[in-house]
Amino acid sequence: MLTAGCLGIGLLLPATPAMAHDSEDLAATTSFSEDFDSLSGSLGPSVHETHIPKTTLGWTSTAPTGWTVANDASMGAKGKSEWRGWTFATPSFWAAAQGGQGREDFAKGSGVVAVADNDEWDDGNNPGEQLFASTLTSPSVAVTGGSTVHVNFDSNYRQTGPQVAALEVSFDGAAPERLFEYSTAVLGDQVYLQDRTLTQPVTVPAGATSMKLGWVIEKATNDWYWAVDNISVDSEPRAGAEPPLPDPGPQPSDVPDGISSRKVLFIDFDGVRFDKLTEYATPNIDALAAKGQMGVGYMQDNALGPTVSGHGHANLLSGVWVDKHRSPDNNFANPNIEAYPDVLTRLEQVDPGFSTFSTADWKPLNDHLILRPDVKIQQTGASPAATDEQSVADALEVLGTRNPDAMVVYLHNGDATGHSYTAESPQYKTTIEKLDAQVGELVAAIEAREAASDEDWLILASTDHGFTGYGHGGDQHLTRMIWTLASGGDVPVSGTATRQWRQVDIAPTALAHLGVDIDPEWGLEGVPIGTASTDPFDTLAGSLGDVVDEAAKPSFSGGWTKQTPNDWQIDEQTPDLGVAEYRGWSFMDGEFWATSEEGQGRGSFVRARDVIAVADPDEWNDKGNPTASGARFDSTLYSPWQDVRPGGTVDVSFLQHYRQITAGVPQHAEVIAEYDDGTSQVLWSRDGVTDGALFEINQPVAFSTTAPAGDVSKVRIGWRLSDGANNGYWAVDAPEIRADAPDPAIAPVITSSLTDGAILRGRADVSMTVAGEGLQAFHAQLYTADGTQVPSVKGYQWEPSTDSLTLPAVDFSTLADGEYTFVFSAKATSGLRGELKVKVVVDNSRPGLDLTLADGRVGLVATDAVGIRRVAANLYDAANAKLLKAIGSTSASTAIGATEWTGGWALPNGLASGTYTVRAAVTDLSGNTRTVTSTVTVP
Repeated sequence: MLTAGCLGIGLLLPATPAMAHDSEDLAATTSFSEDFDSLSGSLGPSVHETHIPKTTLGWTSTAPTGWTVANDASMGAKGKSEWRGWTFATPSFWAAAQGGQGREDFAKGSGVVAVADNDEWDDGNNPGEQLFASTLTSPSVAVTGGSTVHVNFDSNYRQTGPQVAALEVSFDGAAPERLFEYSTAVLGDQVYLQDRTLTQPVTVPAGATSMKLGWVIEKATNDWYWAVDNISVDSEPRAGAEPPLPDPGPQPSDVPDGISSRKVLFIDFDGVRFDKLTEYATPNIDALAAKGQMGVGYMQDNALGPTVSGHGHANLLSGVWVDKHRSPDNNFANPNIEAYPDVLTRLEQVDPGFSTFSTADWKPLNDHLILRPDVKIQQTGASPAATDEQSVADALEVLGTRNPDAMVVYLHNGDATGHSYTAESPQYKTTIEKLDAQVGELVAAIEAREAASDEDWLILASTDHGFTGYGHGGDQHLTRMIWTLASGGDVPVSGTATRQWRQVDIAPTALAHLGVDIDPEWGLEGVPIGTASTDPFDTLAGSLGDVVDEAAKPSFSGGWTKQTPNDWQIDEQTPDLGVAEYRGWSFMDGEFWATSEEGQGRGSFVRARDVIAVADPDEWNDKGNPTASGARFDSTLYSPWQDVRPGGTVDVSFLQHYRQITAGVPQHAEVIAEYDDGTSQVLWSRDGVTDGALFEINQPVAFSTTAPAGDVSKVRIGWRLSDGANNGYWAVDAPEIRADAPDPAIAPVITSSLTDGAILRGRADVSMTVAGEGLQAFHAQLYTADGTQVPSVKGYQWEPSTDSLTLPAVDFSTLADGEYTFVFSAKATSGLRGELKVKVVVDNSRPGLDLTLADGRVGLVATDAVGIRRVAANLYDAANAKLLKAIGSTSASTAIGATEWTGGWALPNGLASGTYTVRAAVTDLSGNTRTVTSTVTVP
């Protein structure tokens, strides 16, 4: 009986390519075959696979005649009976054990197949930490010494570490030798070699007469499976068969020379937490950030897909979110990556002259996400630490000997260490600091390139997910917190990120740096890092405050405010109850919102970024339960008014994330277009009673409508959430409103007798003059600084007979000092309107003036809230009746302008003894004057 050989034994023979044979070749001779179908009559019902009907006869632990199964004694009766070591089952019975993991893909297997499934074995009957170890051994097969035979069989294999699988051979009862081995050290992690026909040549030693074959799985826990069928020993390889071990693939020396002096390195870290980068010693990453920018963004929560590697890397490489690339987990069951390929493949599509290179050990990344770069290296090794070393070494070779344009270097060990020890462990610290040292090696290699002075390298880095405890995949803040680093190229140098850069920004940043024009048809959802925001909500980024009623937030969660952007308004009808942060529409960081209550999908509004608008009655109700007493959330967010012509098109677009959690609760939401003629249009609405439970996740939306044909000149958009209780939420971002405004070339054009900033006092005529055709009405109105009309200062003319409107002798002396705005408007019969706003200052107050006489000098201090025009001093007789001499003055042609002036002049020389009067005066910019006098005696 064969036993498992040790890992140190080398492979007996190297894998060789399958050989094709046509009908004229010598027919292969079969000396042995087994398809396990003789066991069909011995199959029994499930034992521990309780979800498989007992009427299904599908498995047996009894091997065919001459075959043996040897399990490690420590396995005992642990684990599910159906899969305790090598067993035999129908493909349908095996596939029913658990779907979605490739068991159903074994199309080459039929009848009965041999199965070693430690994954399913570990799922029941309490195996605990028990290792799975089992060998399936064939009967003796007659062979001829000195010949070569070929072991052919069909295989369906999956592995993660630490599972080891092997095919062994023993001649004439001697110790077994390994023909090939599957393991993490040989193949890497997450390897899927499914539904393959394999051929393994075996050289028979001289004098040997028999051999036994053994299929071994050992050191396995919950690490997947191996199934085999249709085994034969033949003189030749089976037609279409392939070697067991995959071809080693391309090497660094295969990287072609590139075409660009602008180059990109993207370091794709797996499972590296941002807070730990800031806590640990990472001088190389810090140095890159100092030459560019680095900061926190967030990936989606489980409403879009779990926080696992598959879609995290897909987000990074493709530039689109998970609902587009459709890689929501690590199984890649229905991907859309061909439509949204990785950045390297995108570059090859744009120009095959680009030189593209990637290296990674995680096989699904190479199999499903990185499609067709020039060179794609699959690293294999005993551990992620080892394969990271290999990836860095290969990248260093490429940088030192080749001329690449774009490189992706995947580093795995952060994730592996986090899973084994947690992200709070000393081991994780050691790993992060090692990863930083590897970054330093890559940067040094770039700087040492012979052509470095002529190249412009952009270095990008990010991670696929964070960590909470030992794992990830959930909605937790630390799991969703990702980071981006961009250094070099055209990235603005700020050290810290100027915005919340997202995973989807990596690909467009790389493309832009390489001079690729991003085609809108590609549907990319990121922006090049450094792109300035045009979102009005983001103007509030510096105004966000800390929590009031909410619990303290985790780090990097941002803040909130009730302040609105310029000219935006909130019509607040929500009672002054509940959680202050959510009392009507508020503006906040998206992560401030998401961390208010995790697990309800708030964290999946990832197309939004920076500052978003939030209406959340569910969170509002969490303080004092105001809805229990009948209170309801009712709040409308309004955009600024903007020009529109009658019958013109109004286009509205924004991002939204809307949820009605419970059917039948009368939460109501609507988007409204309102016009200045008092009419409105509902563009979109949802209602909890009529529409039931809804979750419209992370959606770009757009509407188009037509303005009424009547007396319309302005439009604004409102987002109203009413009848809100403890039932849902609505968030919007990046609103854009485009309206067909009147043609300025034919709209009325207005000028005024006033200039912007004019200073007014007393009485003055105010006029407007209009140029245009078909003039129908003129209007003039004065407003205070807070927008209140001044009833006494207005004018209106219908069907004017002249081109002007005059407000005669406006008495500004009756108005309080301060800033005002004149709004002059004119309307044509075409419906086109013109408007002119002129800011003015009313100043009826006299300036202040202090006069001092000392040591033969006149000292003056003049003050005025608006500004001083001129200051002067003259000498009069004792009766202050006769001007004797001018003492001094400021310029009569150039106004002082300042609100305070200090100065003076000496008294005239040669004055006769006696008493004199000094008269000083100050005039402000509006013409108000103050005069003061003082006497002076000359001895």
